[in-house]
Amino acid sequence: MFSIRSSGAGLAPRTLHLSGELDMAVSGHLRDAVERTLAATSTQWLIVDLQDTTLIDSGAVKEFVDVHRFAARQGRVLILRNANGIVAEVLRVTGVAATLGRPANRPAGTIYGSPTGR
Repeated sequence: MFSIRSSGAGLAPRTLHLSGELDMAVSGHLRDAVERTLAATSTQWLIVDLQDTTLIDSGAVKEFVDVHRFAARQGRVLILRNANGIVAEVLRVTGVAATLGRPANRPAGTIYGSPTGR
């Protein structure tokens, strides 16, 4: 089962908390959530928290790249953080971790796995 929960208010970074298995069948929900969140706020940062995401497939990897580009076209920054286990490994091996990069002025938190952000 997959779910997305949103948190944050005002100009503070918004966070989308993903949980469960993110695969091709549900990756469109991620795009919808990102688009709705960016339309509803003027915050510069959108964080996608993967702490409770247990699996991602190639469709999800593509969706992460697509929503990152969508946010960038609007002058926004989308950050993936707290990836663990196989999710962190898939992001690393596919090059998505490097493609999305880490902005110099990013909100505190883990990006792509370990507490040091490596």
